[in-house]
Amino acid sequence: MQNGSHPIRLHSAQMQQIYQQVQQVAPTKSTVLITGETGVGKEIIAQDIHHTSGRHRRPFKVVNCSAFPENGLLQSELFGHEKGAFTGATAQRIGMFEQANGGTLFLDEIGEMSFEVQAMFLRVLEIQAFTRLGGNKNIETDVRIIAATNKDLAAAVENGAFRQDLYYRLSGFHIHIPPLRERREDIPPLVAAFLSELSVAHGKQVTRITAAALQYLTDAVWHGNIRQLKNAINRAIITTEACELGVGNLPADIALVLQSTGSETSSANVRSRLPVEVRKILERLSMVEFIAIFGGIPIAVYQRLSAQTQDRVTREAAFTLAELLGSLHDTIHIAGKDRDHILTAVARQRFEAHGNYSQAAQSLGIDRRTLKTYLEDDDVRG
Repeated sequence: MQNGSHPIRLHSAQMQQIYQQVQQVAPTKSTVLITGETGVGKEIIAQDIHHTSGRHRRPFKVVNCSAFPENGLLQSELFGHEKGAFTGATAQRIGMFEQANGGTLFLDEIGEMSFEVQAMFLRVLEIQAFTRLGGNKNIETDVRIIAATNKDLAAAVENGAFRQDLYYRLSGFHIHIPPLRERREDIPPLVAAFLSELSVAHGKQVTRITAAALQYLTDAVWHGNIRQLKNAINRAIITTEACELGVGNLPADIALVLQSTGSETSSANVRSRLPVEVRKILERLSMVEFIAIFGGIPIAVYQRLSAQTQDRVTREAAFTLAELLGSLHDTIHIAGKDRDHILTAVARQRFEAHGNYSQAAQSLGIDRRTLKTYLEDDDVRG
């Protein structure tokens, strides 16, 4: 894992095994397939392989295959094109295979690559040469390929969505990164590293976290894995004025994946049933804001409570939130409020906090018109 330019060394048995695999494969020319859920750090492991290899002084280039839905765009990104190769090709373009020559090319989301591009890509792997789109010159390449996916490529092969020959070629050396919920001992060092990195990035002095807040983070399921954890720390640091993060500073949406709902399976169901609008709104709230809006405890009052009482109140609110959201399939209720009341209550709180529509809307990640709609709905109901 990476903290800025400094690697974060994690101590779980699973990560230690992965570090050993990196050391084994890095000096070789073998292609590598890295699998794991979104956000587990597949690109970081790919970088570790590159930096540990003899190619470390040469380029490390990244292509996200899912970012190029049209075949021609991905072909151009990988192999480049000549001027006039297609409409809009007003100049020659050097593709990633040329840019990464002598180094490493990391192909993220390889499972999204179309069958047509898979065939072209396999040929490059076999003959170590390619031609730019619209060209006829054979260009030799010396690039190490590391591919990653959050899909089951073996199943994709069975379904006819991925070439079997390419799958075997890529999976000569396979590294699987387990989700963060299966290696919770890695969470505290990640939290410490992110606190250090993000405090500096935001010009703040948030250097500590309470034991209760750290336990709160350790207990969460983290469907978004390390990426979600880092985002949670980032949001908490931005919104706090203190030097220490408490439970109340943490994002409210984490409560939706706490293990207190009974099981990780039920937590996943809670997420899937939550309306997108409500989730996006809750992602912008800290737990202390959530308590102020839906628990009836103003922020100023909450801040005067003892640390022990704050932790108890926040945990109770988190448990209630998860229980209420998990018990209803069709309508979401929090403290007697349905979906519309939830959106309006949050919009009202942010509007009062910022004093104008634009800043309130921006703080919630919505436009002014949507914010006004939420507030107008409140006036109509009143």
